[in-house]
Amino acid sequence: MIKSKGLKVSVIIFAIIFSTLIFFTGCLSDVFGKSYPDTGLRVHYIDVGQADSILIQGPNNKNMLIDAGETKDNAVLNYIDSLNINRLDVVIATHPHSDHISEMDDVIKKYDIGEFYMPKVSHSSKTFENMLDALSEKNISPIAAKAGMSFEFDGLNCEILAPVNDNYESLNNYSVVIRLTYGENKFLFAADAEELSEKEILNSAADIHSDVLKVGHHGSSTSTSSEFLKAVNPTYAVISCGENNEYGHPHKEIIERLKNINTYITKDLGTIVITSDSKNINVYTENNLPIQNKKEAGSIQTYIGNINTKKYHSKDCSSLPGEGNRIYFKSIEEAESQGYTAHKNCIKSY
Repeated sequence: MIKSKGLKVSVIIFAIIFSTLIFFTGCLSDVFGKSYPDTGLRVHYIDVGQADSILIQGPNNKNMLIDAGETKDNAVLNYIDSLNINRLDVVIATHPHSDHISEMDDVIKKYDIGEFYMPKVSHSSKTFENMLDALSEKNISPIAAKAGMSFEFDGLNCEILAPVNDNYESLNNYSVVIRLTYGENKFLFAADAEELSEKEILNSAADIHSDVLKVGHHGSSTSTSSEFLKAVNPTYAVISCGENNEYGHPHKEIIERLKNINTYITKDLGTIVITSDSKNINVYTENNLPIQNKKEAGSIQTYIGNINTKKYHSKDCSSLPGEGNRIYFKSIEEAESQGYTAHKNCIKSY
């Protein structure tokens, strides 16, 4: 009896301590075993190879999905399930290419869907037909997305910037381009919009300045024109593409164009999660290396952060963290923008 009572008391004490820790840390573990705030805005750029899929979790835990990849291993569904999500309040199929909608039929079938947006264009592909069939089976009437429209997501404003017109030669230019605003922070999702669409957005005089840009068309030279990039003027850029892809994405000229912007690429870093508290932005990567290419780590000036202590070190510091606890920065400014401070032994080095 005494042992039983002691065990019961221990369980109660453990529960209280565990609950207290959760309350004060306010973090949850994502699918790659890191922790990030469970409040505010969380944007997941899911690593789906040479494709696109972005999951957005709002400050009140509503969910939006932009595109659904082209993977054959249910990567999108598995990721959504890992976060215990059963409802997608907004779903957007940016355009009919399979690398954006391949898993969309399964997404529609599996989850409770709120509003569904897509451009007013048809395609003869099987993946597009499967998506339409799934929408029909669930009695979901898609909303034809066009520039000038806006909608509310979890209390946040979402502006549709493109497509501006109704007739294009390239399906990419039908891409639904969206800017999401959360307090002082803005996120732009460019899908596969090419230079023609970018020019139309610029000519519309829409305000497109954003803190974070999802780079158009997987980093292809067909997109992210100098004029468009200058107007967006992002602090962070994300490119979704596959390793050793047949298109050579991202193209060298785009990487050069982004050289002064903190750029994160899924083929190198895996899934990327960017969070915002409406004022401050933080970036979390699956492979702990927020630079354009892993091979560049030894060739460019980098500062090495300790994920646990939130301290950054010079490369020659004698107290560098272990490989599994490292995050790399291209500059002190980048490290400090993510909440890292200088290690005491390294301050003189700077």
